[in-house]
Amino acid sequence: MLPLPTKPALTMLASALLMLALGIVTSSPLAVVLANTLLWGLGSALALTLPIGARLRAERLELALWHVPSEPSATRGAVVVGATFEVHASLRHRGTSTLQLCDLTPALPAHLRCTRGLLASVMLRARARTDFRFALVADAAGRAVIHGLSVTASGPLDLFRAPLYFPISLSVQVLPRASAQTVPPAHASANLAAQQAGQTLRRRAGTGTDLRELRELQPGDAWKTIAWKASAKSGRLMVRVVESEVQETLYIVLDVSGTMRGGEPGARKLDHGIELAALLARDALARGDRVGLLCVDGRIVRHARAREGLIHLSAIQQALLATTEVVDQDLTECDDEELVAMVARYLRQQDGVDYACDGTIDVDALVQHAETALLAEREPSDRTSEVKASDRRGQILRRFCRGRGLALRYRAQTPGAAKGAGLANALQEAAGTSRVPRSILLISDFDGGFSLDALHKTLRMLRVQQHAVTCIFPDARSTLAHRDTALTTDLARVYGLGEERRMREVRSLLAKLGIPLLLSSPNRPALGTRQRGARARHFA
Repeated sequence: MLPLPTKPALTMLASALLMLALGIVTSSPLAVVLANTLLWGLGSALALTLPIGARLRAERLELALWHVPSEPSATRGAVVVGATFEVHASLRHRGTSTLQLCDLTPALPAHLRCTRGLLASVMLRARARTDFRFALVADAAGRAVIHGLSVTASGPLDLFRAPLYFPISLSVQVLPRASAQTVPPAHASANLAAQQAGQTLRRRAGTGTDLRELRELQPGDAWKTIAWKASAKSGRLMVRVVESEVQETLYIVLDVSGTMRGGEPGARKLDHGIELAALLARDALARGDRVGLLCVDGRIVRHARAREGLIHLSAIQQALLATTEVVDQDLTECDDEELVAMVARYLRQQDGVDYACDGTIDVDALVQHAETALLAEREPSDRTSEVKASDRRGQILRRFCRGRGLALRYRAQTPGAAKGAGLANALQEAAGTSRVPRSILLISDFDGGFSLDALHKTLRMLRVQQHAVTCIFPDARSTLAHRDTALTTDLARVYGLGEERRMREVRSLLAKLGIPLLLSSPNRPALGTRQRGARARHFA
């Protein structure tokens, strides 16, 4: 890559051209000579800057260390959304002269940003290692991969700078905000279940140990729960609501479809859903309840089965983070041809290996390189068979994209009525085959043009089985960008009207089944911290 001119070089060039034009117009030899002198000086500086990149590569200037220091905290060194963290780097200079590097810029993903600005310059001493650091912050949960470090080396008089790139990847796991206040136990106790059982007060209609209240019959109540004597006295159908101490099972069903992914990282409905699901799971596990998670889009994408203990929060978080790096062929818009071109371009820039010859990419060699890299990085065995692709080559390349943090475009819409059917299947999976009622939280925007018929039938069945179902509607209007123009204001208004209309339709449908629909936003969560469990377990 050719050296880049600095502002003084551009000023000198403009002055030389202006002086040359002035000398030609006025027939002034002195002006022409001065202009040629400036141009000759710029050309000499450019010629002296050209070999800097090759010389530094020969001297083996390398990024020796690139890591996030571990600190004793609740998250055990992991990064939390919104919290500033530092990335430490070390450059080893084996040359014999002092070197100045400028414009140090890490190759960051979309949801990472620098908080204290980038380093303007750093001096590298000869035959020594120089340490420096960056202060970063993550706007959204998920795995972030920093692919390398871009710098520029100054030439004579700092008129030109030679660009350099150090292709060393660093993977950072960004956890939801709920993880910052959680201290998972190091080991699960053998009598943990016995100690935690019976800490939750459950209210349900029907027979039980302690009578809580008598109330009127509502949609979804079973006929066997009717208190006939009380109904005869009041002249209205009344049901018994009892209360007993049991270990609750809470299942969170999170919609991860394309309609939940629109917007900037950190301001998407999916980001709010991940934060809310992690918070609900943490509080329920802390109370001693069993918690499970289902992430769905047409089909179940991730499933963390219901278990107890704060140690299970790690599995919940991993399932949530996995929804931010989906590479399955049926869930992304990237076909095999685009996938091959993307991986080939990445390997050419990152690893310096070019598999293109005469405009044709050697796919077999590319796949072999990706498979070797996956084996060297020791990808967990439980993740090798998760990726869905048309063939083995596509599966390897998609796994490679996931491992290196190469994001594949998620499909914007779920085809046909698959989203409604997928949510219905996930709700049935959450209910399970147990006769003991469960608490089920559905977080979805109910968008995508799907029919609510299949979902309505499943919700009615869950209410008959006395499961406590609560639906949470993410308020997308609270995450819209700043409306600084008339056009963005009008678009936000039209979008908000569509959101309100859809919410009214869904609320009207759910009200017939006695299922509450709660509006949730990052600044105003749907469920209060202390009332969250009580509302989730309430059987209307």
